Amino acid sequence: MKRAKNYRPMKKLIFSLIVLLFTGIVAYAQDMGQFNHYIANQGVLNPAYNGTRDVISGLLIHRSQWVGIEGAPMNQALNVHGPIEDTNLGVGLTLMNDNLGFTNTFDAMASASYKLPLDRRDKFISFGLQMGISSRVYDGTKAITGDYNDPVWMGRTKESLLGFNVGFGSYFYAKNYFAGFSIPKMFSNSFEEGSEGFKNKLDFKNMHMYLYGGYVFDWGDVKVKPTLLFREVYGAPLQFDVSGNVLLAETIWLGLSYRSVSEVVFLTEYIINRQFTVRYSFDYSLSSLNQYSKYGSHEISLQFDFTFNKRAGMRSIRYF
Repeated sequence: MKRAKNYRPMKKLIFSLIVLLFTGIVAYAQDMGQFNHYIANQGVLNPAYNGTRDVISGLLIHRSQWVGIEGAPMNQALNVHGPIEDTNLGVGLTLMNDNLGFTNTFDAMASASYKLPLDRRDKFISFGLQMGISSRVYDGTKAITGDYNDPVWMGRTKESLLGFNVGFGSYFYAKNYFAGFSIPKMFSNSFEEGSEGFKNKLDFKNMHMYLYGGYVFDWGDVKVKPTLLFREVYGAPLQFDVSGNVLLAETIWLGLSYRSVSEVVFLTEYIINRQFTVRYSFDYSLSSLNQYSKYGSHEISLQFDFTFNKRAGMRSIRYF
């Protein structure tokens, strides 16, 4: 009977996912960096997550995608956030660098969130907004063509733009389960042929929309954490990631994920202590891309949690 009780929150989780989907703006997403450990990376994914932990929390992450292919994506991100004591407010800062081919995108976003307690403070719903700048640099001089007079590349030099950006999100969480919806960036810095270069504009057809959730439950002597993420982009097939992680000996998470673009991801996480956690993941493509990216994709991150009070470390344990 005890195990059946542990599954009761699943109905509430499904309901929360539906509510968050229909309370969000029906919009679709511009290209953004992709990370495997998105549950630990929610501050980058969703501004409403920032400040929901009871500590000052940070995450430093690096991802090299499709190693072995020249010009393949490479991403770095830093997210630091925390609550404002004695209030329901949270603040955060996110720095993200995305390099793909001839293009480099850098985002610096500051966020604020407000959480509302539900059901005797055991459950919360948070709403977040983030604003900042997005810089995009396109270096056409790196292009190598067979035709010296190729009209597409002839005369092309560096193009760059520094523009404003804004994003929002909502986040529902309890002790053992959570659900989130977000559009991290609403403005697009896109290069338009026949124009003067990059333009910063609000483009509802070029936005990322994320919907995700997860649940942690006991299975015998171990904890199990299944998660699911949907990613919607206008004009592209709906993408999803489904994953399962198992906590062993309270220090090591091992997991497996499947991404709908035909990729299998192996996930590992080591909890050094209540302040530091390291994570590593390896992507293996099941498509023909594997012929060219023989070394797969690799991601490594470090999470740190601390407080300014006399007792160091985390004041409570959360698995997301």
